Amino acid sequence: MVMLLKKTLLLLPMTIYALACFYFSTTFTGEETEYYQKLILCAASILCNFYVLYYHYTNPPHPKFLMLPKRKLSIRTHVISGSIEVVFGVIAFFSSNPEIPATIMALSAIIGHVTSSFYQTPIVFGSKSVMIPGYLFCVGLHLYTAINLLLEPNSSFWLINTFLVLSIYVWCRVFYFIFTVFGLFKDNLYSAAILAAGVLIFPSVLGFAGNLFFILFVLGYNALYKLIMKPTPAEWITWTKESQRQTLIDEDAKELWVNNNLSINPDELDDQAVAAAVFAQLDTNKTGSLDKDELSYLWHEWQVPDSFINTFLARHTDSNEFNFTNFYEKIWQIKGVKERLKRETVKLECLSKGKNISNEEKCRLIFEQIDIDQTGYIDEFELKTLLLEWGLPSNEVEEYMRKYDENKDLKISFEEFFKMRPVWSFAYSDIILAT
Repeated sequence: MVMLLKKTLLLLPMTIYALACFYFSTTFTGEETEYYQKLILCAASILCNFYVLYYHYTNPPHPKFLMLPKRKLSIRTHVISGSIEVVFGVIAFFSSNPEIPATIMALSAIIGHVTSSFYQTPIVFGSKSVMIPGYLFCVGLHLYTAINLLLEPNSSFWLINTFLVLSIYVWCRVFYFIFTVFGLFKDNLYSAAILAAGVLIFPSVLGFAGNLFFILFVLGYNALYKLIMKPTPAEWITWTKESQRQTLIDEDAKELWVNNNLSINPDELDDQAVAAAVFAQLDTNKTGSLDKDELSYLWHEWQVPDSFINTFLARHTDSNEFNFTNFYEKIWQIKGVKERLKRETVKLECLSKGKNISNEEKCRLIFEQIDIDQTGYIDEFELKTLLLEWGLPSNEVEEYMRKYDENKDLKISFEEFFKMRPVWSFAYSDIILAT
């Protein structure tokens, strides 16, 4: 009886709300009604904009946007131009002479928001098979509406549509927050958020078939990707899987290789036994060691970037072959920064007892985990490990070395790393405190 009452209390108000929505949408039709529905969506987007802009201005961006001047410029341009669009869009809507504010809004979109969004597209998280074509569709639509607004600054149609397309970025953040709070789509959080934002906005801008246009674009992009790029099974897994952070080894590609090449069940063996089976499979000449060619083959199969492989091999020029101990310790057990930092929570508790941990102690905590071989400095190999995990192209490592390696010794000392505040402060708050 109690359970029946609970279910009634749950279903009754939601049923009334759904019926009211259906009645409103099917009874009041026509261009005027659609216009007012657009305004309702704009009003909701403005409220969400306050939340998102507050978040952007009070929380540091992800380190991938801060470590190089061009990326820092990109994210600042993105936020500032988006803010200008919101403010001048509202001014234009309520103004009796909307030409000037509408023109400013359009120029801000074309020059600032569209260009910065396009620049950021290749490094998006989530499933790249959805996120990249999804972002390109949004950016293209934003550019199209903004150009038309620039040509017709008195048009409320293009003003509202430009504002609504801009709001896709806002709703991405809103849905990401909602899904996180309710624990929804945990394995596909980034992709689910942008899809939900697009599904919400596209019909209001492109009409009833808006979502169909978007879906066909995503499917068409992936079909062309498969036809032109001809990805291997492992590369296709990397392209389609959800990735909240990048790591050195694509774990899905690794699992696929193990399943295809080994007659074992990895779930029934411990980590070292699986490593031994992989080692034996690669050691085709049964010498008890692996040469660099065998190692390169394995890492290519696991989608490890070429730049990292080359750096690793150059770093171990004195080791032409790796026995199982070296293979297990130096290759198999390379873990991401996040995994290594999780083990430091006990150390953090010790540091925090009875006092506030200083910035230097926070930085030292992160530094010691990035310094894989505990040499007291971070070399090019270790920095590439970090960059990949932050979701940045590994070929930018030389730019980072030039920027932060003040004495040009190709090493990052603790003092130099302390100046890389975007990295260690983000790692401390996002990994240590969240663990």
